[in-house]
Amino acid sequence: MANANPFVRIADRYDGTPPRLRPPLVTQAVGEVIPFVDTAGCFVEAYTPRCVAVRLDNEERLHNHLGGLHAAALALLAETATGLVVALNVPDGSSPLLRTMDISFENFARDAVRAEATLTDAETSQVRSRPLGQIAVDVALTAPDDDTTLVAGTLTWAWVPEARLADEGER
Repeated sequence: MANANPFVRIADRYDGTPPRLRPPLVTQAVGEVIPFVDTAGCFVEAYTPRCVAVRLDNEERLHNHLGGLHAAALALLAETATGLVVALNVPDGSSPLLRTMDISFENFARDAVRAEATLTDAETSQVRSRPLGQIAVDVALTAPDDDTTLVAGTLTWAWVPEARLADEGER
């Protein structure tokens, strides 16, 4: 039986793709599932159940009043990386939902920014083993060619059975 989780299907579809071609194909596929990721211009650089890295280039449409990346764009980048790493592990029939976001803006983001979120083997097992749960995921945003932390955060994600979400929507 095929996996019903669309994020796992994306990973499976491009698993054997040459490394140079995989990121743009994964980015396009993720953008089809989450259109706002495409709208914002996020680019998925790494996409595994243990690590997701997403880049956002400093384009004028994303600028704040100082010419750097807008705080909301940086928060979106943190949400995207952490959400995708959780989504790659939720069991079939469940969906991830952001519960809380604690973001600290450490340094000014003048250029492209890369967000990287990782889960340990124990954390991936925790998510995969239950249809309902919650996990805090740390994320660091850096310049792609520099390890200096620009933004740090912890985002708490829940995953909920889709049937439960449908019931909530009917109220």
